[in-house]
Amino acid sequence: MSLATELLDWAEDEVHQGSPSHRERVAAILAVLRNVPEPESFPVGSTLRFLAQRRLDKLVERAEVLGFETPGKMLKKEIGKQVAGRALGIEL
Repeated sequence: MSLATELLDWAEDEVHQGSPSHRERVAAILAVLRNVPEPESFPVGSTLRFLAQRRLDKLVERAEVLGFETPGKMLKKEIGKQVAGRALGIEL
């Protein structure tokens, strides 16, 4: 699953939760996301691919402030939790 697809799924679920201001910010991200093409749809090394990836990265930054976690970030948290648990001698 691409990052754009994961972000879209998250935003569609999140737009119905939280405070009104939270929902507004998620709705704004969702509106932009629906109009941004997938970076993978453009040729590698093209300017259009770079611009689409940059737009997606900016949307991810905005979404992370609202609670979105990238797959890499979730993996790092899980690894950190396991390492901390082993250092303390407990199984998490």
